[in-house]
Amino acid sequence: MLAPMTRFDRYQFDQGTVDVHAAWTTSEVRTTIEEILEHWQHRLPQDRDARIVLKPNLNNDLVALVGNCVDLRVLCSLIEGLLNRGYRNLVLADGSNVGVDRRDIDSFKRLRVDKLRDRYGIEVLDLNKDEGLRVALHAGARPVIARTILESDFLISIPKVKTHCEAGLSCAMKNWVGICTGQEKREMHLDLGRNIFAVNEAVIPDLILVDGLVGMEGNGPGDGEPFRFGYLMASDNAFLNDLVVSRLVDMPVDQVPYLVHAIDAGHLTPALQAQVLERVPVIRPIKRAPARSRLAELAEARSLFWLKKAVRPALEAPGVMETAYRLKIIQDVYSRVDDTITGFHKREGVCGECTRCEDYCPTHLSAAEIGVKQDPDDCIQCLYCWWVCPKDAIELHGELNHLARQVDRYKDLVEAF
Repeated sequence: MLAPMTRFDRYQFDQGTVDVHAAWTTSEVRTTIEEILEHWQHRLPQDRDARIVLKPNLNNDLVALVGNCVDLRVLCSLIEGLLNRGYRNLVLADGSNVGVDRRDIDSFKRLRVDKLRDRYGIEVLDLNKDEGLRVALHAGARPVIARTILESDFLISIPKVKTHCEAGLSCAMKNWVGICTGQEKREMHLDLGRNIFAVNEAVIPDLILVDGLVGMEGNGPGDGEPFRFGYLMASDNAFLNDLVVSRLVDMPVDQVPYLVHAIDAGHLTPALQAQVLERVPVIRPIKRAPARSRLAELAEARSLFWLKKAVRPALEAPGVMETAYRLKIIQDVYSRVDDTITGFHKREGVCGECTRCEDYCPTHLSAAEIGVKQDPDDCIQCLYCWWVCPKDAIELHGELNHLARQVDRYKDLVEAF
């Protein structure tokens, strides 16, 4: 039997602190993030003009409710909490994966992150297009780290909890791959585990806020299955944070290469590991990522990159991509055609007393307001209400296009939370 968790647990060690909060609905997320900001007020800049960079995991264009990207409920609540404390120089910044970047897909637009810029008056920046500084890591890797990250006054890392087919687990330390610009992320894969560890030694976040509302397990980070986890976490140490998270999801550290390197370097001592095992309960075992196929490993081989690049136009054909996906060579099949959703409405007499949509609305609209208030100041058209609706009560205006594949793959799973 798994050990029960209270609504809030604080784990303090010599190396740092990890707070674990139970949360699920929008109201709970807002309250919890307010509590986190209060608990960690001593870490926040005293200067209200400090440039605070929020670095979420926006790996690709998969809607956050499937467990891949950071939930807009978390981002909205965090931004509101910082603005309410007088911080005005906020930057929301990330760089999606190399496949998204190479196809020039605007994942910020698809995820509705761009709408946060207008709603809150903050800067939203694609790190893939940022200038940067080349940093030497391991195995010949010399990625360019975004200047926006390096020149920030205060860095908040906002990772997800999910499996990763190469890294085992993706959380705070893996989130830092996204501070590398554009195609430079390929450099990290020369020795991914070691380079994840190395980039976390090179650039240290000031605060970590983990989005563990919906996790992804199995064939993560781009083709796994979502699961309801229901926790937010805060920490001041990325190494410790991921050690604790690995325990919460029952992922042995020897299956997470970057944690192995952190152990070897002395960041995670045997005594600390023993304390975590003793004090931190397993909340919910996560289904491991399957072993990568030989074809998938060959497709990423650096020695064959010239060949992959030469035949890339043929590989982009839809039929070829689908075949590669079925053979488990790739996880992501991207459409270049954005959705054209311009709004939605509720069908009368269908909802009954159901208010599930209200629990997921990032902008805190009530069930009665959802589908009615669609001004940009009220609704960011994230479609979370539509994704979670179990009664087919919401009708969209426009074409799904790139969302169609996600809907076929995930909507029934999301409705079942």
